[in-house]
Amino acid sequence: MKGRNETLIKYRERSGKTQAQIAKEALVSTRGYQKYELDGVMPRVDTAFLIAKALHTTVDQLWGGGPTTA
Repeated sequence: MKGRNETLIKYRERSGKTQAQIAKEALVSTRGYQKYELDGVMPRVDTAFLIAKALHTTVDQLWGGGPTTA
């Protein structure tokens, strides 16, 4: 278990939306969405994009996809 995704929580709270609202927009169950926030579970790529869209941000902002090295 990775732990809470504080960034995801922060963006959702700033949006004024509930976990259930984001879950509905991302086409996942509320419990599934809660796992992304509270357990640090990484969503599938398509779901990550839907969550980012619902929160008016990017996947990089929510899951910290920084630069990589080869």
